[in-house]
Amino acid sequence: MTTTIRSVKINPTDTITTVTLDEGNIGTNMCALIGCRTFDVVGLADDIDLFVDDEGLINGSPLNLPATVLSHLLGSPTVIFGTAVSVSVTADGETVGLTDHQLARIQKALAQKPDEGTIDVLVDSLSPFPTVVGMLRNI
Repeated sequence: MTTTIRSVKINPTDTITTVTLDEGNIGTNMCALIGCRTFDVVGLADDIDLFVDDEGLINGSPLNLPATVLSHLLGSPTVIFGTAVSVSVTADGETVGLTDHQLARIQKALAQKPDEGTIDVLVDSLSPFPTVVGMLRNI
């Protein structure tokens, strides 16, 4: 029996889709879904993990502003380049599907305007990107 893992794929172009992964091939599926050779995991609040391209910055992948905002809102101020995939994680570190609560939290975070404190941290994190900082200051 194959178990599937409910996840959310966040593209740099603001395209956000719910996808399922095969539990038996997490690493291979993640690399294919993200479009990378190696990935890294950013731990977020509420037992949510964000899989990202480990070489995104150096391989020319575009800034992923939605995933960057999500990571800042959920407690890990990380700048993300390229496609990101969010999943859930158990206390033992096992990758599992997102719960309804986690999915709703991600959707809410991606749909809302960040609060002023989050914008301030985003501006600091994104200071090498003055165009993006200007845009953040105007939302």
